[in-house]
Amino acid sequence: MRLFFVSFRKIITSRGFWLCVGMTVLLLFAAEVYTDYSTQSRYSVFRALTSFSREELCAHQELCNVMVIQNARGGWFTLFAPIITAFCFVPTMCAEREENAIRFQIFRTSKLKYGISEFLSGMISGGTAVALGYIIFCGAAAVLFPGVSQMSGYEAEFLKDITFGFPKLVLGIWLFGAFWSVPAMFLTSVLRNKYLIMCIPFFAKYALSQTVQKLSQNAYADFENVDDAMLKFINTVNPDGLLWMTYAANQSAALFFGITAAVFFAMFIIITQKRGDCGA
Repeated sequence: MRLFFVSFRKIITSRGFWLCVGMTVLLLFAAEVYTDYSTQSRYSVFRALTSFSREELCAHQELCNVMVIQNARGGWFTLFAPIITAFCFVPTMCAEREENAIRFQIFRTSKLKYGISEFLSGMISGGTAVALGYIIFCGAAAVLFPGVSQMSGYEAEFLKDITFGFPKLVLGIWLFGAFWSVPAMFLTSVLRNKYLIMCIPFFAKYALSQTVQKLSQNAYADFENVDDAMLKFINTVNPDGLLWMTYAANQSAALFFGITAAVFFAMFIIITQKRGDCGA
């Protein structure tokens, strides 16, 4: 635990961690939250703020602060999440390995203790960075967009029954960030190039997202005979599923992500234990 707290404190006090928080906020402001179907124009959070007056914001339920806070968790943020979370710890860890600095830490403890503390500190810091960025974004959105009480007519009636579980939103985004820190943490055990370590999980997630999208189209190809088995599989392996895990309990998805993280953790520990040079 002492080694974990030392490693975690080292990460959260680095510039990389706070750059990750800032990038999370910027990407959430770039998320599309409203579509004008009459003109087929799509509006990001930032564009909506600069394009609509306060009265116009109050006329659209999608632009209520509650809806913006919930719907911003998508788009560019989910795409670049593997890079954001990895940037928290990858530059620091790669620099330590290049300088053989970890040898002195291992000599004072052990390779096993060092590996466990590094893995957990990287995973937790990745989730913390995106969760903190999301909390900052939520505070800004709550002020910049109208609340339910300010919405007009039908929009207010529609929104008043919506339950807003802020802790669930934050927990979901923390789980999402923590999980997508795991592949990069594993790669630090086999690679030294920080750019490859940060980019490989990004491309893997993009490929998985495209596969899920294609399978979803195939499942709904015939609306009269929807492939329920395929939909269940998609809901299990959807790379963005953790964002909604706290709202809709999905045991198969929780098992899938849990086993995947455990496999990466086991491989990380095995590889670091097999090293002959403690500073490598």
